[in-house]
Amino acid sequence: MTEKKGPLAGLRVLDASMGAVGPWAGVLLGQLGADVVKLESPQGDFIRNITPRKKGLSTTYISMNFNKRGIVLDLKREEERETVHKLAAQADVFIENFRPGVADRIGVGYAQLSAINPRLIYASASGFGRKGPMVGIGATDPHLQPFTGSCSVNGTLGGKLQRWRWYGHFDCTTAMCITQGVLSALLERKRTGKGKLVEITMIEAALTLQRVRLAEHLSGATPVPMGSAITYLVPDQAFQTEDIPLAVTASSRREWRALCQAIGRPELTDDPRFARNPDRIRNREALLEILDAVFAKRPAQFWLDVLRRAKVPCALFTSYDEFRHNVHYLENKMVTTFRTEDWGAIDMAGVPWRFDRTPAELRPGTQPGAHTAAFAGGDWPAQTEA
Repeated sequence: MTEKKGPLAGLRVLDASMGAVGPWAGVLLGQLGADVVKLESPQGDFIRNITPRKKGLSTTYISMNFNKRGIVLDLKREEERETVHKLAAQADVFIENFRPGVADRIGVGYAQLSAINPRLIYASASGFGRKGPMVGIGATDPHLQPFTGSCSVNGTLGGKLQRWRWYGHFDCTTAMCITQGVLSALLERKRTGKGKLVEITMIEAALTLQRVRLAEHLSGATPVPMGSAITYLVPDQAFQTEDIPLAVTASSRREWRALCQAIGRPELTDDPRFARNPDRIRNREALLEILDAVFAKRPAQFWLDVLRRAKVPCALFTSYDEFRHNVHYLENKMVTTFRTEDWGAIDMAGVPWRFDRTPAELRPGTQPGAHTAAFAGGDWPAQTEA
């Protein structure tokens, strides 16, 4: 007998969130096998309009709504709000990321839906939480980055502060926190039989992501921008070779010895200024002056071959277009190409987990509202039926 796909097979998720924070959590649960329904208003998820587009629809929207069926219902209309209530009565999980108070006002708040379905896990994500002077302020990834201090350690010392170029870095971190909270609440429900409100803020997710820098600050240090380098390990940064930069790390005694041998400077191994990592941190500038001069004499590919043979961690700085064709990614299905009716060929990163017997699965979603008719009466049809 073949088992159903995904460890969460049979779980029903009603995803009323917009943008990236909530929707990506829905994708993760869908990859784990849950039946996820994307609920939108007639105005639609604002992220539909973000460029670039693939045959008229934002590629961000497409990627944030894999593994879902889409429905459009107007919560301002009583009969359609009643349909949502009927769906919530059958759901295991409800996800929303409205500003605090909005969900209650439109009839899908925790108190309202938990009264209908006491077993419901209700995940509510916001930028700043439910109390404090910033409650009513909208939050997006580029604004949370500077507000939570992460930009204070990006860039070069004395230069302009920088944000992460990847737009959704804190968005997707918050989505993972949502997913963890939902899974924990589901485990608790198995024991108690009761649902739960799970609240997540982007600020707290951002602070979780910065735990190492925060620990340094709280211990009395003051992290500052260091380019590609880090505070606690030397060397661990990019070096300019004869042609292009190369990332190099020596995180152990063995790797430090191997690096010194590989670059033809074995005398550095036991040099009292550099023998141990604390020594190298104290004498960072002196060591980097030596290493910069060494790496600048040869092209990156030369050093890549030499350091890999020595088992010293190193890597070229690849572009998206370069790594998507890398044989290692392709053989392990870390990048998958989907052929879709609506958008043609779509490349997506693969699932982040590997399970035996109940494998996770990635599949394209649907056009916005494509399954509205199938759910219109408040029924929740099986995925194969809609």
